[in-house]
Amino acid sequence: MTGSRDTAATASGVVLAVLASSQFLMTLDSSVMNVSMSQVAEDLGTPITGIQTAITLYTLVMASLMITGGKVGSVLGRRRAFAIGLVVYGTGSLVTAVAPNLTVLLIGWSLLEGIGAALIMPAIVALVAGNFAPEKRAGAYGLVAAAGAMAIAAGPLIGGAVTTFAS
Repeated sequence: MTGSRDTAATASGVVLAVLASSQFLMTLDSSVMNVSMSQVAEDLGTPITGIQTAITLYTLVMASLMITGGKVGSVLGRRRAFAIGLVVYGTGSLVTAVAPNLTVLLIGWSLLEGIGAALIMPAIVALVAGNFAPEKRAGAYGLVAAAGAMAIAAGPLIGGAVTTFAS
């Protein structure tokens, strides 16, 4: 009996690590670019207002599609919506990484990553509820929220380090 409890605890730990990591990345994306806006604007040959627009549009797309993302999770299933969101978000990250200009950056970051985040965020909440017993949910939600809070604090530091050392 102890072996099955250990396996369940390990599985819960893996689920929580994946969900907290996802929350960290979604939140990080909102704060990491703020310190490197001028460098990115220079690299893409666009004014700083273009980068500010990309940041704002990412948040707007994510927020405006959050309810739709939750509904997609209800229809397709929360794990499937989470997986689709990860693929869309990852594709957006790749497009953003190779963006030669503001238009491609807006498509990758603001649109694709925003859509991916709108699928992932509601799925995180549902997956915590579905994978943790009621007495453990508060702790799981707390750890996911802590991951988001750490991302807000770490975003400017990570953005600054990447801009300074990896250009």
